[in-house]
Formats: sequence, C-alpha cells, structure tokens
Amino acid sequence: MPYCGRPSTACHACRVKRGKCDRKKPGCGQCARKRTPCPGYPDPLAVVFRDQTLATTRKVQRKSDLPPDMAPYSMPVALALPKSLPVATEDVATTFFLTSYAPTSPTGYLSDLADGLLNDGLSSSAVLAPALATLSRELVQPSLMALARKHYSVAIQQTNTALASRELAVKDETLASVLLLALFEASAFQGRRSPTGWTMHVDGAAQLLKMRGPSQFDSPLGRSMFLDIVSDIFISCAQRRVAVPRALTELLAQLGDVVGHDDLGVGMARVTADMADLVALVALLAAGGDRLASVAVQVVRRGRQLDADLDRMLERYREIRPYTVIDPASAPESAYNGLAHHYSSHKLCWQWNNLRMMRLFANRSIVRVAAAAATGSPLQDSPEAVDVLQQPRLLEMAASTAERMAADILATVAYCNSLPAASNARLATARWLIWPLSVVATSTVAPLSARIYARDTLYALGRDSGISQAAEAGKMVDETNNQLEDWCVIETNICILRMTTRSLI
Repeated sequence: MPYCGRPSTACHACRVKRGKCDRKKPGCGQCARKRTPCPGYPDPLAVVFRDQTLATTRKVQRKSDLPPDMAPYSMPVALALPKSLPVATEDVATTFFLTSYAPTSPTGYLSDLADGLLNDGLSSSAVLAPALATLSRELVQPSLMALARKHYSVAIQQTNTALASRELAVKDETLASVLLLALFEASAFQGRRSPTGWTMHVDGAAQLLKMRGPSQFDSPLGRSMFLDIVSDIFISCAQRRVAVPRALTELLAQLGDVVGHDDLGVGMARVTADMADLVALVALLAAGGDRLASVAVQVVRRGRQLDADLDRMLERYREIRPYTVIDPASAPESAYNGLAHHYSSHKLCWQWNNLRMMRLFANRSIVRVAAAAATGSPLQDSPEAVDVLQQPRLLEMAASTAERMAADILATVAYCNSLPAASNARLATARWLIWPLSVVATSTVAPLSARIYARDTLYALGRDSGISQAAEAGKMVDETNNQLEDWCVIETNICILRMTTRSLI
C-alpha cells in the first residue's frame, strides 16, 4: 500500500461536500453555520494508507466488461491503523509531520513534500530527522530526539553524496534535504549558544540557490523553496549583522519578473533583505570610525525607505488580509491599554507582526541616529549629516511610528489569549509572539509601560503555555539590559516548532 499523499484533516461533512473546513473544536464553523452536528475529525495519529483494491477492481471491470453485480468483493478505500495497534515510530512521526505540522506551518514547501518528492527520491532520513525531532518536543520524549539524530547523520551522508555531483546538487530533492536538515537543527536547538548548525545549512542552501539559477522558478515547488530559504538567509544575515548576498537579491528580482513584483511573497522577502542590510549598517555605525557621518546618513536614508516600503506592504495587507480592532469597551481586562485585535487566522497575525517588527526596527534606528545628532555628537560637524538628520519632525515622526508598531504588536496578545487553551492555534501564536514581544520589551522608543507589559507577557506565556523559550526570553530581557542573544531570533522567527499540537495527542 503506497503512501498516496497527505490525508485530509477536515471533518467528515466537509470532506464529503468538499467544503472549506476551519477545523475548529469541538465542531467546525461550516457545520455550525448550517446548524448541523459536526461529525468530528479523523485521528491525526492514525497512519493512513490508501488501498488500491477498488481502483484495480474497476480497471479489471472496464477491461472485461463485467456487469457491476459481478464485480469481486473490494476492501474499503481507506484503512486507518488505530492507536492500539503496534505502529512503527517512524511512521507515526512522518504522519504527524506531514498531516499535523506541515499543513499549518508557514513553511510552504513542506506541504508539497508528501505530494511529490517523497516518491521521487527524497531521502527518508532527511524527512525523519525533523519529523522525529518535532514529535520528540511535542511528546517530551528524549528517546525520539536520539533517534532523530541517527537519521540526521544518515541524511548528512546522503546529502553530501548528492552535493558531490553537480547534476544531483541542483535537483529539488537535494535542496529540500538541506532545508529539512536546517529545520532539524532549529528543532533540536537548545539554550543560549550560537545557532551554528542552522546557519551552516542555510549558507549551504544559499550556494545551491545560486547554482540552480533562474530555472528553479519554472516549478511551483522551486519557487516555494526559494522564497522559504532566502527569507531564512536574510534573517541569518540580520542575526550576524552582515549585508545580504547580491546574487540572491538579483535572483529575487528575477523571481519577481516571473510571478510579478507585487507578489506578497516576493515583497516580504524584499523588505526582509532590506532590513538585514539596515542591521548591517547599524552595526557598522556602532563600530565608529572615520566614516561615521556617512554611515549615519545611510542609516537614516535606508531606514526611511524601508519604512515607506513597509507602509505600502501594510496598506496592501489592510486591503486583502485585514484584521478587526476590538472596541475598547469589549476588550479583555488583560489587554494593553484596552487595545485588542482579532484576526481570521493565527498565520495572518504572525504575518502582520513580522511587518510591524521590521517597521519598528527601521524607525528605532532612525530615532537613535537623529537623537544622537541633536545632542552634540560629532555628526554635527558633517554638513551632509546635519542636512539629513535635522529634517523637520524626523525624530518625532519616527518615534511616533515606532510607538504605534509596538502598541499594535501588544494588541495581538489579546487575540492569542482568546484562542482555545492548548489548541494548535493558541500554542503556535504564543511561540510566534516571543520575538515580537522581545523586540518591544527591549525597545528604547517604546513607552516604559509597553516594555513592562511585553516582558510580563513573555513570563505569562512561559507559565501558561508551557513554552520555556518565552520565560527564558523574559529572563534575558531582565538580565542582559536590552540585549537579546542570537538564539531568541532563531527560536522564534524561523519558528522551529511552527505548530505545537499537544491537543492532538
């Protein structure tokens, strides 16, 4: 019985009518609107195989012209192995990964693996390494992580063999293996050390993207993997405070020629690259030197351009992916200053906060430079710097925008708390809030009340959702005087456990 793709997780009624199921619990919204009892959802830990008996029977019937009543007996189309039967650990992990983790992950290429690459030569160990790692963290079973590391070692050897051949190196399967190995490193990442393993795989993937060239945009999977990996590469560049590779921004522009430069995925990747470049400039500014005034001017100009680009992106989101602002009178007591938002999905909330974080950083950078120029720094000795940094209301507008972005990020806390406890959406949103809250908690341009609220919420997420990284981030805010370490960025932005699904176990 071959694996035949990802089974549907919709309720039975929506599967029969091919409706769009929202998978809410205890019953879906479609059934609620129709005022009919929801029949429930399939078991996500069942290992689903598709029996080909019925299809084979129909083929024989067509060829032999047998009447329907003479057709041989056939088994049901789908067989599900219940939890009580002995099931291989690898099968459970793969099914969990492909049916529960991948469909709800922001990583687009994962959903395509089950439909194509698994049957086209993709290393099973490359899939099993992150699959077992995510299941290990889900079930809190260290033995599964040990098994994941064994598959990781096998996948490393297989991938290195493929990389030794240029013909194999440019295949989708090879790039997918490298991405899955990076996902394993992120899933197995622990504590406050530098994420060297993840960075190594991201750098390797960057080289593969260059080798694959524009032809990788010929298929939807190639485009999806490209956007996923360039986003991680740009984040890695920001974490290391280095400029992004020009070859990748040129490839991104070529992808824009294929799918349109107004594509949201291309736009998000473009502003992420610009933010990474701005981070590198800010680091260069902090280092000082003879070019201090010139770098300061670049920071302000690039920051203002990034802010304008992000403002346009946010405007597009308001048109096609809006959210609802809750009336302060109806906002929960725990909301920050009565600010509360509602989103149609937790993924949408995550996307909005990503844009807000970047805009907050851009304006915070402008504020720092403009404030320094206004307080008697050496920048006042440069006519060019004075001309740029003393523009009317520059400091005021940047500070106002940064404060507004911080408030909007905090307004999403109420949305997170409104989701059902221990639900997939609640746990995922809590994880995705770690970095935005950390950014607000360490922001010098956010009001003190906002910084305290963000820090306290990190502790609350760790306590109420059982996410140790949230509490750890809260401690780092207190301990390191507004300087978060690398792991917080990696843990949260690449979303090492983009979906935690304790409610399914």
